[in-house]
Amino acid sequence: MLMDYLQLRRHNDNLRPHQVEAKEQILDAWSHFDSVMLQMPTGTGKTYLFTSLINDLLFAYKEQHLEINILVVAHRMELLDQISSTLSRYSIPHGFIQGNREQHLWQRVQVGSIMSLLTEKNLYNTLRQRFDYIIVDEAHHSLADTYTSLFELFPNAKKLGVTATPWRFNHESFLSLYQTLITSPQISWFIEHHLLADFDYVSIKADSDIQRLVDNTEVAFTGDFSETDLDNTFNNQRIRAKLYQAYERFAKGRKGIIYAINKQHAQNIAALYHSRGVAAVAIDCDTPKDIRQQMIGAFKRGELQVLVNVEIFTEGFDCPDVSFIQLARPTKSLALYLQQVGRGLRIVEGKEKTIIIDNVGLYNYFGLPDANRKWQHHFKGIEGVEHEPKAQRESVVREVDFAADNYNFEEDDEEMMVIRGAIEPNRVLQEKRTTDEKLVEPPMPIREFSLCDYYLVRGNSKRFKVYPFIKKRGKNTGAVGNCIYDSAVHDALIFTEDNKQNRMLIGDYPKFKTIISFAAARLEVPIDDIHNLHKLCEMAHKEYIQEVSAFEVLELMSEISNR
Repeated sequence: MLMDYLQLRRHNDNLRPHQVEAKEQILDAWSHFDSVMLQMPTGTGKTYLFTSLINDLLFAYKEQHLEINILVVAHRMELLDQISSTLSRYSIPHGFIQGNREQHLWQRVQVGSIMSLLTEKNLYNTLRQRFDYIIVDEAHHSLADTYTSLFELFPNAKKLGVTATPWRFNHESFLSLYQTLITSPQISWFIEHHLLADFDYVSIKADSDIQRLVDNTEVAFTGDFSETDLDNTFNNQRIRAKLYQAYERFAKGRKGIIYAINKQHAQNIAALYHSRGVAAVAIDCDTPKDIRQQMIGAFKRGELQVLVNVEIFTEGFDCPDVSFIQLARPTKSLALYLQQVGRGLRIVEGKEKTIIIDNVGLYNYFGLPDANRKWQHHFKGIEGVEHEPKAQRESVVREVDFAADNYNFEEDDEEMMVIRGAIEPNRVLQEKRTTDEKLVEPPMPIREFSLCDYYLVRGNSKRFKVYPFIKKRGKNTGAVGNCIYDSAVHDALIFTEDNKQNRMLIGDYPKFKTIISFAAARLEVPIDDIHNLHKLCEMAHKEYIQEVSAFEVLELMSEISNR
């Protein structure tokens, strides 16, 4: 049948204006093209939109006493269940072609798993359906061979792919499957019109130790970071502790989702939060379905505060009262980033804002979630697309937050910077002024330097920390490992003219002694010359000082290594 899509009767009672507009654009596009892709942000009602479209098609074909067969296809169980639930709300009977579910192939609408449709068991039944329409949910996955094969089985079917992110790692064009892209307004528009929740955003700094670790992580053949390298680098007590500190500062008491690297990472994070009194559990694809559903139910009822997951809640999960998202898994995928943060942007009564806590610096790669995206360029596979000028991103960061963070020189020197909201500038300035008034001296600046190309020293004469540089294949990567020495563990170490006293002083602190001795060996300088302040200043070509702090001793040794 040749359908006149522009004359199709619309049933738009349950749709918002942006969904009505999108439906009009789809029907108009189907008048010219066989295969169309729709981009709409996470949480703006893609499933309700295409279900309403299915409802209109069923009515039109029924009125003309014609047969129609529609397939809605997705790649995950959660998505299939969500689609089924929405179809049921529209009172649309449907069957399943997925796994071991009982099949009702006489139904005009089938919900199918892409992995099940083309199996030897189901291929014959799939072909018998002679689908007139194929709708692909999360269509950014549809360049996979399985989807291509499905499309080839039904060359005359009208196709619609829906996604929040028409983007691929390799910048591959979608034009091989879809002839045109329909785009919705940007996320910022949906926030302004109160259709998505507003958000605050805090992130690690672009020059932080953790960001250096992210930047130097190996990349797998998939185009994303190597999971093995991520696990080796980030699944440790120091960085997990930093996650909890950020949660406690910005999101304590809120309900939220944390995205982890792998099962063990998720379990370790959940155990840490649970030990601090937070009702947190880990969940992943291996969690049995009944247990997973129990956890999600408890979370939605408020019995659980935090779900730590591994790529479970990136697509097809709907819990509007999520009020914080914490990113603990680095990724190079724009699609994954927006899917993750999008879980927290659904709007619900009583939720003013969501707080996004970015502990792995995805902001430094992708900008804010509501940056203007050039989806038409991505759809066509155009590389090198800027989402938001770098200078503009940097201008959003308030200098007052940097000043406050530097002043508070705390755990791992990894204070979060406030990109948007979270801390009011006036309050930060007032807190800083109040604190300054209590001090006899202004705060000392933070300095950092390399010691013998082996250690990074950061701090000042009042407090400093020492980190080893991470090397791969003997070469310095520029990234640093865990803190191996923190001067806060003792009172100020002061070197004087008394060489013997200096030696004894160092001996009281084995970790510091090890760093000094190792650096002296690298410099090929006798350790006794390090204890001798006269010789130390002379070797560093510095004027003699009668007293220096332990931090300044390391600075002098750094000067020797640089000569």
